[in-house]
Amino acid sequence: MSEKQKSVLIIENNDVILSNLSARFKKRDMLVITAKDGYEGYTRACKELPSYIVCETLLPNMDGYRISRLLKFDDRFKEIPIILMTGNNPDTVKEIFQASGANELIHKPFRFRDLASIIEKMESV
Repeated sequence: MSEKQKSVLIIENNDVILSNLSARFKKRDMLVITAKDGYEGYTRACKELPSYIVCETLLPNMDGYRISRLLKFDDRFKEIPIILMTGNNPDTVKEIFQASGANELIHKPFRFRDLASIIEKMESV
């Protein structure tokens, strides 16, 4: 019996970053789900139940911290690992990140291998 294909929901309003991340995850044989604003990302997360969520913090309609908080404090979705991406200094967003319940915070710009490494660590737990 084969293992279920891993999926990733990418919530990002920058088309270049969204396209880039989508292509890289597809090369890793992951099912890619995308959303370009916070509300759409939240509803897709609830419907699709992805294996992982990679989410920008600054989004139209609902920011990444709020998406994370809504999902992490809901028993139906709290087990989905969430990685937030931010262009802000990680020290300045430390408290809001911790309050969001997200698993990881990665600072933009980053190398895809760093993001992949975070996901691999999550898989091995």
